[in-house]
Amino acid sequence: MKADRKIIHVPSLARVEGEGGIFIEIRHGAPTQVHVTIHEAPRFFEAFLIGRPHEDVPDFTARICGICPVAYQMSSVHALEKIFGIQVEKPLRDLRRLLYCAEWIESHALHMYLLNGPDFYGLNSAWESKNEQSILARGVRFKKLGNELLAVLGGRSVHPVSVRVGGFTRTPSKKALLSLAPKLETAYEESLKEISWAASLPFPETAWDTVWVSLVHDEEYPMNEGTMGFSTGETFSMDAFLETVIEFQVSHSTALHAGRIRDGSQTPYMVGPLSRLNLNHAKLPTAIQSALKDAGISVPIRNTRMAIVARAVELAYAFYEALRIIADYEEPDRAFVPYEPVEGEAVWITEAPRGSLMHRYRVGSTGRIESCTIIPPTSQNLAHMEMDLRLFLESFASEPTDVLRREAEKIIRCYDPCISCAVHVISLI
Repeated sequence: MKADRKIIHVPSLARVEGEGGIFIEIRHGAPTQVHVTIHEAPRFFEAFLIGRPHEDVPDFTARICGICPVAYQMSSVHALEKIFGIQVEKPLRDLRRLLYCAEWIESHALHMYLLNGPDFYGLNSAWESKNEQSILARGVRFKKLGNELLAVLGGRSVHPVSVRVGGFTRTPSKKALLSLAPKLETAYEESLKEISWAASLPFPETAWDTVWVSLVHDEEYPMNEGTMGFSTGETFSMDAFLETVIEFQVSHSTALHAGRIRDGSQTPYMVGPLSRLNLNHAKLPTAIQSALKDAGISVPIRNTRMAIVARAVELAYAFYEALRIIADYEEPDRAFVPYEPVEGEAVWITEAPRGSLMHRYRVGSTGRIESCTIIPPTSQNLAHMEMDLRLFLESFASEPTDVLRREAEKIIRCYDPCISCAVHVISLI
């Protein structure tokens, strides 16, 4: 009964970070196996850190990702500062938020215009059609500006080296930041129009009430601080949230999956820009809220294919917030807060471009790392991606195999998975 069985196998997904694939089996019109297959080797970052001085952590964790190194630095330094009882001063806090703005800009621009955007034009790559070169050029301009801001703050545009426990190794001058303001102002005005462009893309009509999870904050759109919020209305401290989540292995992936523990089993949830927007829409500036409304988008957005709209909103917000911070910036008296390392353990979560990034460290009395756990956004989203695929297949399993393959790839790319970041499977003996 060969006709009753379809196999969709994508050995290597294009336009995602890292190496991963898809394996789907459909029998008698229903999906029986739906796997996001990842076979990258473990990278052992958690193990590398054990026994090392805590001062090494920000530079080591930054190497986990070439696109979002700031996120790894921010989660790590905040966790260590929590252990040591360090409170950074306002100018340093603002600079860290500015650094995060730079990362959101370059990462969101990369995904919107080079990775996910071509799907909506039926292109296999961002470069194959001259008709869309102007769209690509917009994205490259945004990304270049994000990298430029990263270089001013972090010393270089990839894997910045200025972040340290207690603050920075050096802080930028007001003059250096103001030199970027005219370009950021122009980019902000242009990015508001990109919200309409993203909202006009041809999204399939699909919607479902899943569980959105992100940091929430009383006063600002969250990046570095806050509590963990659920679309169910629950909120948890960072420590309590980590206790509600379980990581688990599956046979078809070398990357851990994650789920929320409920009623004795784990259930998928989604992190990322769509979750942040759905939970924090009210914290956006009025101009960006108006741009979203004018584009015909109401929040919450229940269509996961529309994550690109959330990224467009956050791209505009990152430009807006960068301009605000630069305008208010006063050069600090010192680049970092002195401290004495003490023994302890702490959890911290920040909002990487792809979603909530959890770090937990235990530091010994000598200031060296005794244990480390890192849970990246992609690991948290993997089970949700598979659930998203399964829901699609349950409605469209009768479509031709090549159609299902293309649509399955598009669904995965909407999440902007960073597969190399997700590979942290390790068993210490």
